[in-house]
Amino acid sequence: MRNKTLTAGIIAHRIKNPKANMIVYDLAGHREYYSSHSSILEHISNTTPSVFLLLVNLLLTLKEITVQLYYWSAMIGNVCSKCPQQSSIIVVGTHADCVVDKSNLESLSREIEKVAGYAMKEHTFVQFTALDVTSFCAQNLNNFMALLYGIIDDIRIKCPAISLGCHVMFAFLNDKVPENVITFSQLLTLLRQEQPKYLPTEDAEVSILLKTLSEKGFIVFFDTNRADSWIVIRLDMLLEKVNGVLFAPKDFDEYQPIASNIGIIPKAVLKKQFPEPVYNIDMITEFLIRFELCQPIILAPTNTTPQVPLTSSCPDLFFPPLVCARRPDDVTIPTDAFLWQICTININQTFSPRFLHVLISRIINQFPLPAVDMCPNPDLQPYSRSCTVWSKGISWVSEEGFTAVVEMKEDFQCLMCAVSTTDKTSTNYSKLILSVIDVISEACNEFCKSVSRVERIVCPLETTDHVAITIDSTTLKTAVSKSSTTVRDWTGKKVVDINEWKVKEPQLFTLIGVELKQAVLCADNHTEICQNTKSASSKWRAIGGELGFTFDELDSIVREPGRNGVVDYYQAMLRRWLDWAPPNHTDPTLQHLISALRAVGKEKQAANLLKLWKK
Repeated sequence: MRNKTLTAGIIAHRIKNPKANMIVYDLAGHREYYSSHSSILEHISNTTPSVFLLLVNLLLTLKEITVQLYYWSAMIGNVCSKCPQQSSIIVVGTHADCVVDKSNLESLSREIEKVAGYAMKEHTFVQFTALDVTSFCAQNLNNFMALLYGIIDDIRIKCPAISLGCHVMFAFLNDKVPENVITFSQLLTLLRQEQPKYLPTEDAEVSILLKTLSEKGFIVFFDTNRADSWIVIRLDMLLEKVNGVLFAPKDFDEYQPIASNIGIIPKAVLKKQFPEPVYNIDMITEFLIRFELCQPIILAPTNTTPQVPLTSSCPDLFFPPLVCARRPDDVTIPTDAFLWQICTININQTFSPRFLHVLISRIINQFPLPAVDMCPNPDLQPYSRSCTVWSKGISWVSEEGFTAVVEMKEDFQCLMCAVSTTDKTSTNYSKLILSVIDVISEACNEFCKSVSRVERIVCPLETTDHVAITIDSTTLKTAVSKSSTTVRDWTGKKVVDINEWKVKEPQLFTLIGVELKQAVLCADNHTEICQNTKSASSKWRAIGGELGFTFDELDSIVREPGRNGVVDYYQAMLRRWLDWAPPNHTDPTLQHLISALRAVGKEKQAANLLKLWKK
């Protein structure tokens, strides 16, 4: 039974008001859309801060609501990472009128506000408000709208103004171009015919205005330096129709079974699903590829099939978000494999589906995958490669015969990379390990900025304290320690103990071949750290939370006699962390401190520490 009442994709509502004109994007809440939501919001919130309304059902448990708040907060942090101003978040509790015990509603609201304040520490968390669903209270709704318009007005004042040319170009596109999509050459022809005031007609000057509007999220301009570069004026078609259909869950009325279980959609099928003249298949393909929702398939070269160039004209597309196959039974990890993991520290945080899907796509793109001579299905022979893809991972065999597996755990809190070979002395084996970790780290830094994480190496030799990796006759020693890590939730309550090898050194230094002598910090490093990160003091509570301190532990620092000001609090918190460390972390490591600074947006201070220890 398909559901016709739920939101499919993203529906845009344009609201005109004397106080503010705005576009409200209604996002489907189903997990199948998470990856495409992130991709599109990265464009919309690139340079202009947004207001996010997070809806949580008050009939759910606090634990379920907490998981939702942490996920959406991390996603907002990732998609808004390039925006110079913080985005604002209002948490709206729905179904308030359905909660029988009103006293329980009050306590739940307080707990939700407390969780939201902690989960959204890198954003501007405005407030939590509860609204009814079966009936609307005019006063509550008016108060809510007044709050919303006040935030929007504040953002409008703080945002940098765009040029008159951009204003006039945006008005021209909306008033004079009836189509949703137009090419660059068509726009130039129209401009030269109309000769509007304040607008240029030269290619370079028009291109600059379009790029600015695209960066601001007003339009989408696929600049390819060609006359047929696409300009998407109104995103509604792409957000609701294309996005809504391609990634719709199976119980949605919009769902169409056009993808294989390994996420392949022939371009001919895509063209049939979105026919002309309403749609343009080349523009849709360009949109999907540019937003990294899919990639053109590079056909495996065989005796009869030449390799097809990586262009949008490729006959078929691979969509990692649409892979539904399970991990095959024959994909196993040898006991002597090199095993590297990156895991979340906070029990409530998870890695995003967007991160996993882009990672799979990039791995297929960046690593040579030899063709398989024989394929059980002749129709799939052109795509036959020495790799296996499933919904949460990928396994492949390199040209040298090394086997690699990258897989996300079911809870999305741990990503594993395993590489195995019979010849561990091979230089290419070590290069493959570092290359795969480099690709994972780059994608993680790009799409999981708000997630506190730790790297671990599971070493097969229980007695060693280093893992030696040889590259071009140079041996790099990656320091590891085996100890118990206590994972705690946001309240400080112990959840589980983990006994694994933890990387003591930042991965960056391993990759560039610099051995870090003081990866494990001590009290002697306090002065150096404070001097190089003093400007991060304003975020001392957020940094403390990332380092593992609870609310009560941070409040106790404020209550200490003689403490005065955020700089003093920051230095005291670091001193306490270096002396004994919070209970859910064993060693105060440089990697953990750098990750904490980056998690709260203090990239410059994190870079200062890297430079200091590199010397």
